Formats: sequence, C-alpha cells, structure tokens
Amino acid sequence: MSVLALSDLRAELDALEAGLERGGHADLGRIRALEPAALHWAKSSPEGLPVPRLARLLVRVGAFDAAADLLEAAHALLPGNDAIALLLANAAADAGRQPRTLEVLAPLANAPNASPALLTRVAELNVKFGSIEESLALHRRAAKLDGSRLKGLITTLMAARRNEEALREAREGLHTGIFDPALSFACYNVIARLSKDEAEIAQARAHFLADLPAGAEGSVWRARLYRSEDDVEGALADLSAALAERPGDGDLLKERTAAVLARGYWGRDAKLLAQAQPVLRDAPELRARVAQADALLKAFGGSLARAAEDESFAHVMTPESVFEFAADAAPMPEGAPRKGLAMIAHSLTAGGAERVVAETFRELHKDGRFGGVKLYLIDLSTQNGADFYLPLAGDAAADIVLLDRNCRIEAPFAWLPQDSAMTAQAIFNRLAEDRPAVVHASLEPLTLFAGLAALKAGVPRIVLHTHNMRPTNLRPALTAPRRWRGCYQALLRRKEVSLAGVAQAAVADYRDWLALPDASHLHAVHNGFDAARFKPDGAARAQLRMRLGIPQSTPVIGTAFKFRQEKRPLHWVDMACRVIEKLPESRFIMFGDGELLEPTRRHIEANGVTANFILPGLVKDLEMQLPALDLFVLSSSSEALPNVLLEAQACGVPVIARHVGGIAETMIGGTTGLLVEEDTAEALAGAVLRALADEAWRRAASAQGERFVRERFKPGDMLAKLGAILLESPGA
Repeated sequence: MSVLALSDLRAELDALEAGLERGGHADLGRIRALEPAALHWAKSSPEGLPVPRLARLLVRVGAFDAAADLLEAAHALLPGNDAIALLLANAAADAGRQPRTLEVLAPLANAPNASPALLTRVAELNVKFGSIEESLALHRRAAKLDGSRLKGLITTLMAARRNEEALREAREGLHTGIFDPALSFACYNVIARLSKDEAEIAQARAHFLADLPAGAEGSVWRARLYRSEDDVEGALADLSAALAERPGDGDLLKERTAAVLARGYWGRDAKLLAQAQPVLRDAPELRARVAQADALLKAFGGSLARAAEDESFAHVMTPESVFEFAADAAPMPEGAPRKGLAMIAHSLTAGGAERVVAETFRELHKDGRFGGVKLYLIDLSTQNGADFYLPLAGDAAADIVLLDRNCRIEAPFAWLPQDSAMTAQAIFNRLAEDRPAVVHASLEPLTLFAGLAALKAGVPRIVLHTHNMRPTNLRPALTAPRRWRGCYQALLRRKEVSLAGVAQAAVADYRDWLALPDASHLHAVHNGFDAARFKPDGAARAQLRMRLGIPQSTPVIGTAFKFRQEKRPLHWVDMACRVIEKLPESRFIMFGDGELLEPTRRHIEANGVTANFILPGLVKDLEMQLPALDLFVLSSSSEALPNVLLEAQACGVPVIARHVGGIAETMIGGTTGLLVEEDTAEALAGAVLRALADEAWRRAASAQGERFVRERFKPGDMLAKLGAILLESPGA
C-alpha cells in the first residue's frame, strides 16, 4: 500500500485547517485517515514533520483520545523530541490520562539540556500530584534559563502559601529588565495581596501597565488586571472597545469569554459565550468552562444554544442557580447510619471568630452526645499564621482534618467559580467519607459552600454560623457578597438548614436582608469567652506600663483588631488626634496586624503624633496587655458581637464604641461602656474625654463590666445553646 506523498499530506492538512478557520466542521474520519502517513514521515525528521499539526487538528475537533494515541506512537519514534512530548502531555491530560503526562515528561525534564518550557510544564504537573518541592526546584531551573519563567515559581510559592518567599521573588521579578506582561502581572498580584505598603502596590501596578503593548494584547492584559481587582464590568468594557476595532480577534474573544464566565450571568450572556466557541478549540480550560455553563443551563431545561436565542433562560446564573438546583433536588436516600459532628472553618488565624471556633471545637469534642467531632479546615499553614489558635484546640487537635482541594470537580460544584468549586468539592468528598449526622460551618463565604456540600451529601442537620452582620455591609465594595443573598435564600428553603448568628441584631439583619417570611431557621447564640484568661490584673498593668515607659497616671486608650477597612483604623487615629489636642500626654495602643497597618503608621506620622502611639503588632497574650488600658475603643463601621469588647470588660476596662450592629448587646450602655451614635471622630473623641474626666464612672464601669460579661457570656451557656441547636431535629 503506497503512503501519501509528503506534499499531498501537507496540502490535506492545509485544507482541513483552512476549513476550521472558516468555522466549518472537519470530517474526523478524513483526519484520522492521515495518521499512517503522518507517522511514516515522522521517521524521517527529528521534528516529527506533520504529526504536531495533525494532533492539533484532532484536539480542535475534540478527539482527545485519538490525539493522545497518535502522539504516543510519535513519542515512541522520537523519544527525545520535547515538542512531541509536550503535545502528548497536553493531549493525555485532555483525554483524562493525567498520570501518563508526568510519566512521559519527567525523564526529559531530568536531562541537563531540558528546555524552560518543558521544565515549567513538568513543574505544573508536579503541583497537581502534590510534589511541591520538586515543582519549585523545576521552576527555579526554568527561571535561570528564561527569566520570564519566574512567573511559574511565584505562582507555585503562592499556592504553597510560602508568602514571604513569593513576595521576595515578586519584588525581584519587577527589576529583571524583562519586558513580559505575564511576569509583571504575576509580580503585581503577589505584591497587591501581600505587601502592606500602598506605595509599593501602586508602583507595581504602574510597572505592569507600563509593560503593556499597544492594541489587542494590551487590552487582554488590562482586562486581567481589572478582573483581579474585582472589576469585571471594567474588563468587559475595555474588551468590547477593542473588539469594536478588531471584531474577529481570537485573543480578545477568549479574554471576553473568561470575563463573561467570571461575571456568572451565564443565561443572560449565553450569546457571547456561544459566539466565542469557534476560537476556543485551542483553549481547553475555557472550552471546559463554557461546557459547564452549557451543563448548568441544561439542568434548568435549556442549553447554551437555546439560551443564546431565548431570553427566558436569562435568570440562570452562578453561584445562585447552583444553590437553587441543589435545594430543589430530592433528598439523598439514607445509606449506612450517620454518626458524629463535622465542624467546618477556613482556618484558625488570629481573629475573634476563629478563636471561638477553636474553643468550641475543643469543648464539643468532649461532648459524648455527638459520637465524635471533627474539624475540617481549608488552611492550617504556619507561613501565614493560619494556625494561630491551633493550641486552643488542645487534645482535640488530633481530629482536625485538612481538606484536599486538589481533587476532581464534578457537578453541581463544577458550575461554581473555580476556587469555590474546589472548596465545595473537597468538603463534599470528606463528608461522603465520614458520613456525619450534623454539620456546623463558620465564617462566610465558607458557610455557603459548606452548606451546599452538606446538602448534596445528604447530611440531615446543617447549621451555618455567621459572626458578622450582613456581608454586603462588611465588604460593600466587593461584588461577591451581593451574590450570596440568593444562595442563602435557596439553602434556607430546606428544613435541614438553619442559620445561627452571634447577636440578636445580626439575626434580625440577616432576616431582613434575606427577606425571610419567618425566623424558624434562625438562632442567636452569643459567644462565650474564657473567663479564666481574661481578668483584671493590677500587677500586669504596672509591669506593662513600666516596660513601655508609660507613667502609671498617664491616660492610655487602646484597641485590638485586624487592620482592615471595616475596622477603620485611620478613623481611630483621627479620634486619638482629637483627644491629644486636649490631653497631649495621653497614649494610644493599637494591637493587631493586617493590610492597613502600614497606612495607619503613615497616617500617624503625617499627623505628627508618633510619640503618642504604640503599635505592638499581633500579640499572643492579649489578656496580659488589656489590663494596662484605661479605656478600650472600637471605631468599626460594622460589627456583630466583637469578642474583644467582652474581653476588655472582663479585664476591668470600660469600653467605647460606635452604636452599630450588635455592639449594644456587648455592654450595658452608659454603665459599663458608652455607645456613640454620631459617626465622627469628634464624637468618638468626645466620649473618650468624658470618660477620662470621670474617674468615679470608670471605677464603677470597670467593676460592673467585669461582672456583666462573666454572667451574660458564659462559655457553658453558649455551648449548651449551640449544642441544642445542633441536635435539634430538622424542621423542629
């Protein structure tokens, strides 16, 4: 049998490629008929001649297994060919043969002359299979050969939560002299997330923008910047303007598809997604994501094609519709008996809510009524302080489970945004394995995705525990919290699901936000606190003041929080400046860390009051520091039940705070603390000055505040109420 001439084979490939470029549909049988000739001519050239072209055609028409088989045969003929090996790895991945990809490439990566592209690909595969150290070593080799490959190293360090190393590499990456938007963008993202210096972040952003080329490529990268800053609409506006000038540009269409997918209005935007499908043949991740959009629409009786023509599917969106789908599904049939409680939280970082989670887990772990208690966590890294409250778990720490988010994602979780999908799937997998009778999830948005996973897993009792007021108040500038409303509404339609809040005000706020017709699924559970740790300590007060060089008679006002937007640390400094005008000798201590710590330092310096301030950072013995204060002040814009106000009063320190959320529930207004109605620094400072001028009130407030919190916020009371809610029959 004669073999097709090389010139004829190339002509056939030209015709097939041209037909696909025009939007036609290639005949798979015709493509596969060319395989023997392609392999025959591969023997005569180290480049493999037409094999790569034919393999790409097979991928473009969705014949992933056929492409992998062809490249497997070519790899046997040309075992040292990097290009063939890389194509085989990609095709094997598309065909679901993940282990084979690493098996093919690992030996080539060990060769001393391995290319940067090959090293990077093997490094990425090692991450997928859990070999972080091997991945980092390969990324470092690739970066030495090609400076632009530093991007992969930075990304992997971030994935491994090695934040200090990632930040150091990102800072160096900005000064390599390499003109590469991908590298500049990776460096900017790391600096924006990890640096506490606003000037440095602005400089990194400007560096990235200066690296951008003109035209379509620049629009693509600007759109990625906007998306990273939670401005999907800005990204789409930029891309739409660019597409008006270059309507058929494949890169612009792909980036618009990514932005549309991120926006989540898949039914409304179905026409835009459908329009991009012809250019997604060589973009497997985007193609797979569009397929998920199609699957979600099919779950609601439509499809991408139908929704592109029929506006009646415009209501289908993610994440809301995913929750509706799960809530409307029939309950799972019961299998083996269920037993135990699974608590779920993101981490045990240094936050008031995380402390409550750690202590609650420790105490419920001792409660024989549950038949065993486990705590599932997403992050417990020492690198970023995610294990700060791990010691509070005590012996129960042996039952802490770190969830595996590197797992295969299936529907309905695959219809969620990627990060949320990984979390929900990981929780579901573990719930399916452990089969608990009760799930308790804390802190948003984890509450939502844990609730979804628990519902899908058939858990008969699910309690979602929020520690804040409605999330749109907490993060008003972000898009995602506004989308959670429909998710909560769907979950709370099910009798298995209840919502607990840490304050009556928080529960009322959620009921109003979610427009719930009744409160049968809602419960207020005030936090308890460790009364043995937080108590007045005159000796500690004297020692701390002596160590800090503060006279015993000097007024000391303090606070403790994460330096974040809703805590308003700059507003707190403005309050202090008003007090200093009247009492120049007064001192101010701000405990904690966070993204606004450095801007706060600069604000203090700009006001010329550095000598009046102490910023100790994050301390592990706050109970030993609080007694040194005369007053404790919060200036937050949103709070539910701030634990630190309870802790301050337990230490005999009167409290002052803005009258927001559930703060009134943490004190006896006017007796153990002062509530400030007016939202100005002057009003807050006025309350501080009145309290400092009234020593008798402070003494009385100190004694009564300690007694009040010890009687009202007993850990035993909180555990008893929470335990009753967890053990309550669904719908009772």
